[in-house]
Amino acid sequence: MMHKLWMILFFTLLLINLIIVVIVASFFNQDYEESDLTGTENSPQALTFILPNQTIKTLINDNLPYENFNVDIDTSGVTVNIESRVLGIPIRSSVRGAPIVDGDNIVIPLTDLNLADLPLSEDTLYSALKTFLDLPEGITMADGKKELIIDTKIFEQYFGIGLQVNKIDYEADTWYFSINNIF
Repeated sequence: MMHKLWMILFFTLLLINLIIVVIVASFFNQDYEESDLTGTENSPQALTFILPNQTIKTLINDNLPYENFNVDIDTSGVTVNIESRVLGIPIRSSVRGAPIVDGDNIVIPLTDLNLADLPLSEDTLYSALKTFLDLPEGITMADGKKELIIDTKIFEQYFGIGLQVNKIDYEADTWYFSINNIF
């Protein structure tokens, strides 16, 4: 009887050792696929989103610290209403146009200019507006063309995040943005 117990224990221990050898051998002989991580650590991760005209209008008007600067955005374009003082007299001006994205700028080619309802030519009105208006930093009027240029870096200054404007489709009530390198 002792001889059979010894044989049963021997074969049980042999079986356990074989199982351990097989597990260890299979662990060390696995083929690991090397994943291609080149460029993923430093490439920008962009979060994209779409906002309607009304949200853009609210964001601009609520966050720009200029009370005399008001923006109206609808499906027919963008209107910028500006009230300034010249020699102590309040002058109301407005410019209107269709915004487009040009690199890091939003460009609004101006089609409707108004300076205190004066009956002047558009060239004269544009020159007067450019001379007399005190626009916020990051917003300029172009030389040679009737355009209002908004540097998108202004969003980081006033909103606290760097936004990239990808596309503007104001007629369809959509503005496409992305936020880069936030992850």
